[in-house]
Amino acid sequence: MDDEKLIKSKERVQQHGEVFTPQWMVKKMLDVEGIKQACENIDATFLEPAAGDGNFLVAILERKLKVVTEQFSEGHWGTKSLFALSSIYGIEFLADNLEIARSRMLIHYLNWYEEIFQEQLHSTTDLYKSAMYIIRRNIVRGNTLTKKHPDYDIPIMFNEWKKVKGSSSKVEKIEFTFSSLFENEEVLEKGISEGQLSLFDFEMFDEENKEKKDDSVIIDIKKIYKLGEG
Repeated sequence: MDDEKLIKSKERVQQHGEVFTPQWMVKKMLDVEGIKQACENIDATFLEPAAGDGNFLVAILERKLKVVTEQFSEGHWGTKSLFALSSIYGIEFLADNLEIARSRMLIHYLNWYEEIFQEQLHSTTDLYKSAMYIIRRNIVRGNTLTKKHPDYDIPIMFNEWKKVKGSSSKVEKIEFTFSSLFENEEVLEKGISEGQLSLFDFEMFDEENKEKKDDSVIIDIKKIYKLGEG
């Protein structure tokens, strides 16, 4: 789009190197062989280490939700859409960008729901609450280089939403630190910019390296908001 804003201010560019990726470039990058196929797999997990205001996150969600309606029966759209949502992670340094990214993800999800079901998703429903919970737990504030919160000396935390074998809707919530995903501490030292998507498989991390906590919980994904602290 011609009026698409790629910077918010010169000061933010100077202080944080903040320059947003245009939509045409987002599409081009997501069409790359391997990434394109992953976007069409609701279980393939993405991490955007410099989420900005959510350009890549929303674009990935759009593709995954399209797959939900194309590959699954209507009775499973709600559950499958939450699985798709739970596969998308992001880290953002700036607090205002974080809230915009989260809001855009939720708005896109609600618009998708209204389009396919021809009705609005009410904020009191389990699906709405679980979607919001997942977004807030998966898209977090952090400094990707230090692997900590920008303002506090606490590690960036995520949850794996691991499907429970034998169940079509239950997940195991497993909390872990972002830093535990990297054996090589030099991986991120050269800096991070928007669009450096990581496609990763939780199964590739062994139990020791992943530093899982002993507070895993099994719950239906449509009831996941009941875990609280969203």
